[in-house]
Amino acid sequence: MNEQYLIELIQQKKYEQALAMLFKAIEENPDEPNHYINAGTILADAGKVEEAERFFRKALTLDAEHSGAYYGLANIYFNYERYTDAVPLYQKALAVNNGDADIHYMLGMSFINSGDFQSALPYMMRSYELKPADDEVAFQYGLLLCQLSMYEEAVSVLDALLAGQPEHTDALYNIALARYMTDDDAARALETFHRVTAIQPDHLLAGHAITMFEQLKEE
Repeated sequence: MNEQYLIELIQQKKYEQALAMLFKAIEENPDEPNHYINAGTILADAGKVEEAERFFRKALTLDAEHSGAYYGLANIYFNYERYTDAVPLYQKALAVNNGDADIHYMLGMSFINSGDFQSALPYMMRSYELKPADDEVAFQYGLLLCQLSMYEEAVSVLDALLAGQPEHTDALYNIALARYMTDDDAARALETFHRVTAIQPDHLLAGHAITMFEQLKEE
């Protein structure tokens, strides 16, 4: 099978052609789990969730230690907000491939979306350690630190993010709040909120914060 051509088909969202290649590959080599995983990934992207799930589970019958199969299956559950179902699958994927930043991130996000911020912390921290230049990882980790009242750590993470993305409005908004919780400087926070709305006038949270902090100044 021409792997490069398959990747090109997937990137171009030519799913039928890609699946035809994979089904042929499965016929020729039915014991290769990667063929089932690739097919499952394409089917999931095409919205054929039940079929995708069957392919991932088939891959696991061929290789019970394949992190990609656990990860793909977990992603299906995550995308359908079945976070409690996704968690053990991400954990199994991580047990096999502990150095994968994406698995750490998705496991952390599963806990976050379940409201279990404390359990999310070590996974988000490790994901950030492995991929510090990933803006989404950095932002979600910084946001989690805010939610856990770890404000100084949040400021450090969000500040590093803003060094590369100075107009990341959500990072600016959250760093303003985190700094205020550490220094009680309402004027500084207000200045940052105004910067957010200058970049993104429809940023509702920053607009609401401006109203609240203006009232603080008057009191």
